[in-house]
Amino acid sequence: MQKKVVIPGEELAIAEEYVGTENTFQENEKIYSAILGKAEYDARKHEIDVSAEKSVKAFIAGCKVTGQVMAVRKSRVLVKLLEARLGPEKRVLTQYFATLFISNVADRFVKDLSEEFKIGDFIVAEVDSIKPYGVYLRTDKPSLGVIKAYCSKCRAPLYLTNNKLMCKRCGSVETRKLSAEYILKV
Repeated sequence: MQKKVVIPGEELAIAEEYVGTENTFQENEKIYSAILGKAEYDARKHEIDVSAEKSVKAFIAGCKVTGQVMAVRKSRVLVKLLEARLGPEKRVLTQYFATLFISNVADRFVKDLSEEFKIGDFIVAEVDSIKPYGVYLRTDKPSLGVIKAYCSKCRAPLYLTNNKLMCKRCGSVETRKLSAEYILKV
C-alpha cells in the first residue's frame, strides 16, 4: 500500500484506474480528496482511501463566507475569501478566491455590478458550488451582500442612514447590494 499526504480538492487518480472510498469524491472521471489527510492506494483492490490527519472540515456548498471584493467586472466580481462557516462551525478554506456572477447577486434584475459592489468592500456570501477550477458564490438573500463599504471618492467608511450609504468625510451618497447585517449604522 502506498500513502501520501493530500489536501482537499487534490486530484488522486482517474476513475478508470481506482475507486474512491471514504473522504473522496468523483467529478468528470477523476477522483479527488475531500479532506486533508493521507491517501492510501490499494493497487490490489484498485481503491483509494483518505484518512483524516486531524478532524478538519473543509468548506462546502451552502457555507457562508466572508470576503473582500478584489475586482468588479461587467458580469462578475472577484472575491478574496477570509472566513467560512456552516452554522456556528468554522470551516477551513481550501481555495482563497471566488467568483460572484451577476446572475447570483440579487433576486431582481442587476444592470450594473459597479452599482452593487466596489473594490475593498467586505461581503457575506453563500457558497453556491465548488469546482476544481473555482468557487462560485451567491448573494441573492437579504442576509447576504455588503457588510462594510468604503467611499469610492475618499475611501472613508460608509455609514447606513435611512437605507442609504453616506460618507461622513466627503458627503458622498452611494448604493450597494447591502446585507441586512451591515456593520456601520448611524
